[in-house]
Formats: sequence, C-alpha cells, structure tokens
Amino acid sequence: MTSQRNEELVLRTSQDGVTTLRLNRPHRRNALDAATVDLLRAGFAEAAQRGDAAVVLTGGEEFFSSGGDVASMAGADAGVFAPAARLAKIHDLINSMVGADQLVIAAVERYAIGASWGIVLACDLVVAAEDAYFLAPFAARGMTADAGTGFHLPRRLGHQRAAAHLYLGERLGAAGALEAGLITETSPSGQATARALELAARLANGPKQSNAITKSLLNHDRAGLAQFLRGERAAMALAGHGPDAREGQTAFLERREPHFS
Repeated sequence: MTSQRNEELVLRTSQDGVTTLRLNRPHRRNALDAATVDLLRAGFAEAAQRGDAAVVLTGGEEFFSSGGDVASMAGADAGVFAPAARLAKIHDLINSMVGADQLVIAAVERYAIGASWGIVLACDLVVAAEDAYFLAPFAARGMTADAGTGFHLPRRLGHQRAAAHLYLGERLGAAGALEAGLITETSPSGQATARALELAARLANGPKQSNAITKSLLNHDRAGLAQFLRGERAAMALAGHGPDAREGQTAFLERREPHFS
C-alpha cells in the first residue's frame, strides 16, 4: 500500500488573495480520511487568517473525490459513536466553509461521490467538467446520507428527485446538475480547476467585503444546517454499527454487490 506524509495529502497554495486546496491522494481516488479532512480545515483557517477573498477546492485534473475513505472507517463493532466521530470532522469542515467570509469555489473533474458531493454542495460556486457526475451511494453501503446531502438535495431538487439519489443511488451528470442549479457552470474536461481559478481571481479583484456580506445573506437558505448535521451524526451512530453497515462496508472492500438480509 502506498504511504504518504500527511502534509502532502492536501497541496496548499496562496497567491493574490486566492487560496487553492488540492486533494492529493490519487492512489485512493482522493478519498477523504481523517488526516485529509483535518488538512482541509486547516487550509480554510489559514485563508481566513490571511483575509483571502476566495478558496478554490479541487482534486486536480483527473477526479475530485471518491468520498469517505471506507478502508479507514471504524468497523460496525467499534462502538456506537465511532462512525459519528469520523463524521464530526467533515461537519466541522462544512460549517467552516459555510461560515467563512471567503467564497468557496469547487472544481470538479470526473466525479464527486458521497461525502465529497456534500462538500461540493456547501460551496458558493461550482465548476464541473462536462463529463463529470455526482453520486450518493450511501444506501448501497448500508449507511445513511451524510455530509449534509440529506439537507441540501431535498431543498434544491425537491423531495422526489432527491429520493432517487439518496435511496436509489442514481447518478447526476454535470448537465443535469447545471439545469437543476446545483452547479454554476460547466467546463471542458480537464479545465475545471483553471476556470475556477479565473472566477477566484475575479473575486479577489472585486469587492471582498460586500461579497462576504452577500454570502451571509445567501446562506440564510442554509439556516438550520448546523442543527441538521448534529442530527445526522446521531443517525450515523445508529446506522453505522448495524448489520446493513457491516455488509455494505464488507461488500465495498471486497468489490462485490452487497447482500442485505
């Protein structure tokens, strides 16, 4: 198994009022383990301390993220609160993104799956490659929806369309996401990050303080998100140690279809 120093899991750069956070676990398809989420949170804190105008969140030119790192997750027998403890880190990250004065721009190549889709939904602007897709495979893994996907999708897609993604795991392509208002624009494949950086440069040269105020007004539609996430952790604690979660995680690691009883 490839080893990697923690500081290399997220590549952080800052220039001209723009911070870029690049996920850098290509051997795990940028899966989100605890160390990676901690580094993302630190990157947002540094951007806030510098007073940057924008943060670009990217996985590079190949893919955004395959979601939570199943191999690093606590097993079903690790205790009631073990799954919730992992999720608390992602919730801290999402709350910091939503509450930051910096505008957060996601650049999505190829896919954003599971928890990483939840993180994208918390961004202020999203550029997705034309061939990218979004997927919430929680049910197939015997888990409840996490990272705020259960909050954002029903409010923005409606109950029935959200249900197709959360219960049935249907994919949502970039064109459909654009039509539904879940992303800002599409770009040619391989150019999402470059386009996101262009938008970030415009923001850095714009009215930073009034944009921050506008963000706080726009985020009134996220009122109740923090409370929802607390409930989500309780749901994860309940579902995460049951037989469905055990079978879902085992099937994923064994690369087979799950067989729920």
